Amino acid sequence: MFTNILVALDGSPQSLAVIELGRKISAGKPANLHILCVVDGAYLLPGVHHFLAENPTNNEASDGLVYPPANHEYHEARRIVSHAVTELTADNRHVSGLIVGGEPTEVIIREAARLKVDLIVMGHRHLSSLQRWVEHSIVKEVIDLAACPVLVENQETEPSC
Repeated sequence: MFTNILVALDGSPQSLAVIELGRKISAGKPANLHILCVVDGAYLLPGVHHFLAENPTNNEASDGLVYPPANHEYHEARRIVSHAVTELTADNRHVSGLIVGGEPTEVIIREAARLKVDLIVMGHRHLSSLQRWVEHSIVKEVIDLAACPVLVENQETEPSC
């Protein structure tokens, strides 16, 4: 039924459950899985909006400097995406990884449209009442804006991927 799937990961402890849900939904049939991790766009160099996780980038900016927070965020995103690609690669499954800078809701919606996916799989953060009041829900926004179904993993887990 779903053969072109976007799996959005954020590195939270729930990412492991989201990866497993991506495995279950694509099991036993040919499928394309696109693993996406969104990083803070403020850390990206001008003109650079995304990286293929399989192609590491130079850690130096055009001014010859290395920016530790940006470098750390990129390498952490790369670790998350590489882990998911390794976990999900199997027979009949084509898995690719992408790291994109920007606001998570906008990036997920844009990448889902660009890749023409027929399903988005993502996790739900369990926020307290106060956190829900202060922070926006990325999952709710994606559900409201997506042109395809959104499957949300609601399981809370302890270890990070």
